[in-house]
Amino acid sequence: MYMPSLAGSTGVVEREPGSGIFGNDNPGIDLSGLILFLRRRWKVIIGTAIVVAILTTLALLQVKPRYSATASVAVQTQKTQVVNIQDVMSGLAPDQATMETQASILRSRRLAGLVVDKLHLDQEPEFNPAVRKQEAFSLLNPGTWFGTRKEAAKQELSPVEAARQRASLVGRVAGAITVAAVPRSYVLTVTATSQSPQLAAQIANTLADIYITDGIAAKYDATKKASAYLAQRVDELRSQAVATDRAAEGYRARAGLVGSDQGSTIASQQMSQLNSQLITARAERAAKEAQLQQLRRLRAGGGDGGVEASGAILQSPLIQQLRSQEGEVVRKIGELRSTYGERHPKIINAEAELRDLRAKISDEVGKVAASTANDVAIERARESTLASSLGQVENAVSAGGTAGVRLRELQRESDANKSIYEVFLNRLKETNQQVDLQQADARVVSGADIPLSASFPKVSQTLAVAILLGLLGGGALAFALERLDNTVRSANLLENIGGGATLAFLPTIKTGLERPEDIVLERPASMVPEALRTLRSSLALADVDNPPQMVMLSSSVPGEGKTFTSVGLARVSAQAGAKTILLDCDTRHPRVHKALGFENEIGLVQVLSGASTFEEALYLDEATGLHVLSAGKGAVNPADMLRSDQMMRLLQRLRNEYKFIVIDSPPFAPLTDSQILAKVVDKMILVVRWGETPLPVVQATIRQLRRVGAPLAGSVLSQVNVLRHAKYGFGDYGYHYSKYSEYYGTAS
Repeated sequence: MYMPSLAGSTGVVEREPGSGIFGNDNPGIDLSGLILFLRRRWKVIIGTAIVVAILTTLALLQVKPRYSATASVAVQTQKTQVVNIQDVMSGLAPDQATMETQASILRSRRLAGLVVDKLHLDQEPEFNPAVRKQEAFSLLNPGTWFGTRKEAAKQELSPVEAARQRASLVGRVAGAITVAAVPRSYVLTVTATSQSPQLAAQIANTLADIYITDGIAAKYDATKKASAYLAQRVDELRSQAVATDRAAEGYRARAGLVGSDQGSTIASQQMSQLNSQLITARAERAAKEAQLQQLRRLRAGGGDGGVEASGAILQSPLIQQLRSQEGEVVRKIGELRSTYGERHPKIINAEAELRDLRAKISDEVGKVAASTANDVAIERARESTLASSLGQVENAVSAGGTAGVRLRELQRESDANKSIYEVFLNRLKETNQQVDLQQADARVVSGADIPLSASFPKVSQTLAVAILLGLLGGGALAFALERLDNTVRSANLLENIGGGATLAFLPTIKTGLERPEDIVLERPASMVPEALRTLRSSLALADVDNPPQMVMLSSSVPGEGKTFTSVGLARVSAQAGAKTILLDCDTRHPRVHKALGFENEIGLVQVLSGASTFEEALYLDEATGLHVLSAGKGAVNPADMLRSDQMMRLLQRLRNEYKFIVIDSPPFAPLTDSQILAKVVDKMILVVRWGETPLPVVQATIRQLRRVGAPLAGSVLSQVNVLRHAKYGFGDYGYHYSKYSEYYGTAS
């Protein structure tokens, strides 16, 4: 489709297919073209928006308002620790997965079912259609136009039907609840929607309370189950511990194993003690033997110095005392020798005393050696006795070794059972203490208040969106209508497709006249006569040196206004003083006689057939002096008639007698009549009805004109709505007629 477009201030430029949407030469949207488009189609756009708004309003009137109430629940990330005891069910971890899990619990059908039971929502018609009452007739509710719904008789439901009805009820309640997590927090919002604001708040608050109570109940149940399990297990472990302890003690008694708690017997203890004593005796005997051997070896070596230096001698108090006296005597002899001579009596007495002391020391050393030999004999006897006793005890211990292994095995089993029993007993006591100390993992941050305004529908927002969508839909509809409009609405378009210059615009006649053609006579200063005079002037200026004398007017299809244009052009020519004749050659559907108000008994057909003379068939329009030759009646073959020699001679006579000849010919496209006439006239004018004639039809007509070589002077746009035409562009006749109608004269 071709559409007019604005191209600057120089006029209208028609766009070719594939150019801009609103007529710009470049792809895209031209602002001026868009404004013109809106001017042309604003009624469609606004009308569509109004219709959508009305329908939306009617729909909103059918919708029952719904109210939303919101309660906030915070998941506890910190827990009060009353006692330092590990919980059976641990607290919630503060992470995203936990928040999603808690949100899913709040959305669960189980909690929704608890809300249904607590608030008795099965008695609410909003959630249970079975208890709804029949609705009275309402003009605004189409659902009541064809009768009201009858209440179904109450009947006993089968278990399956009851379960299905229950599931449907819980599903509706769950669908009315929305749970969302507040970003970057541990808060969950619970929003309940209902037709009753009070019920919406009750549902939200009840669900929050049930959620918290359910969490405490879950912990309580888990703790009770754990406590019951632990109590049962403690009883079992107690029985096992007692049984294994009794088995160990009984085996000890039967095996004759009496000892400490570690399972060691008296024989083993005796063996340990004897072994220790034997080791000690052997050590002491070895020490005595070593001491005796040393004394013997020193005495055998000679001299008392070595013997006296031994440990046994040094340990004798008597020998030490004699040694001390010996030292005093030696010192005394030394002092006497420094004073007296060797033979002095004091020195001799002192030396005698020294010899006596040394003799005593030697005797005492002999006694010590003898005593040591006795000690060695005693230690050897003791060692032998201990070794004999140890051997006896070892035989007893070896005989009871197998029984001790079994006893230790029973003892370890008994100890293990006691240890497990103590662990479970302690955990049972801790768990029993937790039963009454359960804390909730969440708390209500804020309860749901009764909403004061409906959350759905949002009347103002919905209407605004509806109007916006209506405008968009209207724009789309207008654009579709614009694209589907393939009629000729612009002089430039007509010129671009080969229709020649647009010689005139003939506006639509708005005022009522008996015959529209009389507007030239009754309103000569209006736009239509002015346009016809413009057409006559355009023809004269088409060839100043040789202005056309015989002009033919035709159209593509019937009903485009060629007869009106022919009559008007002939009349304004006659009014201008030129001798003018109007020839109606449309013998198939003549209309010139109706336009001028006379009968069509005698006309062109009778003149060419010789049934009447030219003068007899000629009609005079007294108001303008226009001569008219109507089509007449009875044409058998119009094409042959127009091609005849009589027709050629008639046209030549008209050229000789008249200054301006106007021929109203049949439509050009479907018939050959106009093609015959186009070859004998000076100029041809193609009349195109504005906004009605399809563009392909006009293009086909122009191709025919070119094929037959018709002398096309230009085109005329007829029945133009000048106000609407001004919305398709500016710079042509229509623009000036609409803008400056007062300057051109009164409106048509």
